Amino acid sequence: MVSVINKGTVFQSLPFFSKTAGENIRYSVYLPPDYYSTPDSFPVLYLLHGLGGNENSWLNDFAVSRIADSLITGNVMPSMIIIMPDGRKSYFINDYNNAFPYETIFIDELIPYIDSKYKTKTGKPFRAIGGLSMGGYGALIHCIRHPDHFAAAISLSAAVRTDSMIMNEKPEKYNQIFKPLYGDSIQLFRTVTHHWTENNPLVQVALRPETLTTIRWYLDCGFSDYLLQGNEALHDVLTQYKIPHEYHIRPGNHNKAYWESVLVPALLFTGRVFEGR
Repeated sequence: MVSVINKGTVFQSLPFFSKTAGENIRYSVYLPPDYYSTPDSFPVLYLLHGLGGNENSWLNDFAVSRIADSLITGNVMPSMIIIMPDGRKSYFINDYNNAFPYETIFIDELIPYIDSKYKTKTGKPFRAIGGLSMGGYGALIHCIRHPDHFAAAISLSAAVRTDSMIMNEKPEKYNQIFKPLYGDSIQLFRTVTHHWTENNPLVQVALRPETLTTIRWYLDCGFSDYLLQGNEALHDVLTQYKIPHEYHIRPGNHNKAYWESVLVPALLFTGRVFEGR
C-alpha cells in the first residue's frame, strides 16, 4: 500500500509594507496540508535564512515545504505555519545607525501582521524561531532579547562570535559585512562597542539567565565548522547559567550538505515544543 503525502500550500515572495523601513519587505509562507480544511489555528515557526539568502532559500535550497508535508502527513510533527522572511544582510538586528532596523521591523510589525493575516495561534507557547548561520544567530538574539515572544530557538551553525573572533575578522570581510551593522570602530580600535555587546548572545545570556529558562534551546553545529568556537562558547555560557538546552555536534562543515542533514531533527524538535513535550 502506497501512502499519500498531502501537500501544504506555499506562497513565495509576498510583500509586507514596513512603516519603519518605509518599503516592502518580502516573506514566503508555508501553510500545512489541513490549513483550509479545518477552522483550527496553527502554531508558527519563523525560519531565518543565512547570509546571501532570501525569503525563498529554505524552499528552493532545502525543500522545507516537501519535508514538512512528509512529517505532518506521517503524524510525526504537528501541523504548523512556517514563515520565511527576507532579512537581507541585516543579521536580523537593528544596525548601529538604524539604517535598516530589522529587529524593530520583525518584532513590532511583521509578527503582528502575520498573526492578523493567517490562522495563527498567538502567544509565546505557539511561536518558535530558527535559522542557519546568520539566521541561527538571528534566532538566538531574538529569543534572548524578546523571551516573551518565543517558546523555542532552533540554531543551526549559528554565526555566534566571541569578542576576539569579531576583532580578528579579516578586514575585507569586516568592512563588507559587519561595518554596516556595528560600525568600523571595532576593527579600528580593536575593542568591542556597546552595539556589539547589546547584540552578542554570549554577553546577553549572562544578563538575563532566569527569563531564558522559559525558552527551549536547540543548538547544532558541525565538527569542522569555522564557527564552532562561537557555538561552543554559547554552550558553555548556557551551561554556566544552568539554562537547559540541547547541543548537538556532528561530523560536518558550514555548508548546504550539513544543513540538509540536520533539518529534520530541528523540525521534529520544534514539533515537540508545540506539543508541549
